Amino acid sequence: MKTIYLAGPEVFLPNAVTVLQERKSLCNSYGFHAITPFDSEIPLDHIRNLELARKIFLGNVELIQKSDIILANCNPFRGALIDDGTAFEIGFAFSLGKKIYGYSGYLLSLPEIVKRNVGTFPHSSGYAIDKDGYLVNEDFGNSLNLMIEFSIEKSGGILVEGEFEDSLKRLAEREKK
Repeated sequence: MKTIYLAGPEVFLPNAVTVLQERKSLCNSYGFHAITPFDSEIPLDHIRNLELARKIFLGNVELIQKSDIILANCNPFRGALIDDGTAFEIGFAFSLGKKIYGYSGYLLSLPEIVKRNVGTFPHSSGYAIDKDGYLVNEDFGNSLNLMIEFSIEKSGGILVEGEFEDSLKRLAEREKK
């Protein structure tokens, strides 16, 4: 049975443990063993400080190393782009040669996502500009930062338009062949 590491900002939900347990059960019903960032050997009674943060990081790295596949929530998080921790996990998994699957509720072009989630303004360059003064010029048709989107593609996985179960179904179809 292949092991899937579930990457994404769900760890920040108030009901994170329940949500991730439901997703682990769903993965099991598709014939996969799922692990989440909560599965590392870190006692929950630690004081919130840098030492705990370091242990969480090392625990997640170890879980990714043990996994066969990464399934990443690539929906915008607290802005227009993917959660930065999830982005790291995708890059780290790619460097290890892991297969990566991602999903997002919509796959619009990156400038459209920035416009929708952050807001943009006209600029003399012909590109829109965001509120911080950066050009929104990554307009190649990709929905994620190109380093993330093509890490998924190059790994042999795919980016699915849809929700968690939609991506799990596609993953199962491709991995059971």
